[in-house]
Amino acid sequence: MTNKMVFLSVAGAVTSLIGLAGSANAMTPARPGASGSLVTTVATVCIRDDRGWHHMRGDRRVICRPARPGREWGWHTEGGRSGWWHLREHRWHG
Repeated sequence: MTNKMVFLSVAGAVTSLIGLAGSANAMTPARPGASGSLVTTVATVCIRDDRGWHHMRGDRRVICRPARPGREWGWHTEGGRSGWWHLREHRWHG
C-alpha cells in the first residue's frame, strides 16, 4: 500500500466514526423532558430528622447528604450530629 492509500483509508474510517457520533446526537431530543426522552431527572431534597439525613423514594427511606456549600466544607459526624463542617472556621453549615 502506498502512503496515499493508507491516508485515504484512515481518513475514511475517521469520517465514518464522526458520522456515527453525529447521528447518535441527532436522535436525542432538543429539550430535556420532551416526549421520547430516555433520561428523566428527579429532584431529591435531603431533609434531616432525628435519625439523620435522608429523602424518601416512595415508601423507602434513602440516606443522602445535602448539597455541598463549597470546597472549604467537609462532611463531619460528631456524636449524633452530622453535616457540612467548615474546615478552617470550625463551624456547622446552616
